[in-house]
Amino acid sequence: MLVLVAALLLIPAAFLPVWKITLVAPQYPQGLSLMIYPHKVAGEIQEVNILNHYIGMKEIEQDEFPEFRFIPFLILRFLALAVLAALVARLEIGALGWIDFLVFGLVMLVDFQHWLHEYGHNLSPGAPIDLNPFTPKFIGTTQVANFTVMSWPAAGAVMMALAGLLGPVALFVEWRRRNNDAISDQQAQV
Repeated sequence: MLVLVAALLLIPAAFLPVWKITLVAPQYPQGLSLMIYPHKVAGEIQEVNILNHYIGMKEIEQDEFPEFRFIPFLILRFLALAVLAALVARLEIGALGWIDFLVFGLVMLVDFQHWLHEYGHNLSPGAPIDLNPFTPKFIGTTQVANFTVMSWPAAGAVMMALAGLLGPVALFVEWRRRNNDAISDQQAQV
């Protein structure tokens, strides 16, 4: 049952933003936001790209991120594995799916950190504003010149994290139930 709950959490997670980056400065007191979805970056990209030009940072373009082409399919794959594990009640399938999902989550966090580093360190030396290379935190607040950059998980990431946390709980509950059934069967035979 818990595996199905985890699977259901993945459905909206595939369509909701997984990360939000907000840039606040005196000239942008309301902030400029970028929302990262499993399949795209949305938000005030044009304005952020104008600012990026001044510090020599490359433009944010959808085609720059090949991950957007396959992440939705991976989420669908994890959803299918979770449903399969629940339907056939096989611990091995559930464990394999959970480990696969955990590796995916870790790889995506490392990948996100890579992109943050890439964008903050490959600054054009001929930019109008000379800025030291930087790497914004992928979780938390970073000061970059007069901008406060805030980066936090969004609803999609929270749902995926909950689905990932339900994995070992579901496996433990199923393992315990099977052990209790086996003990009951042995006692009934005596």
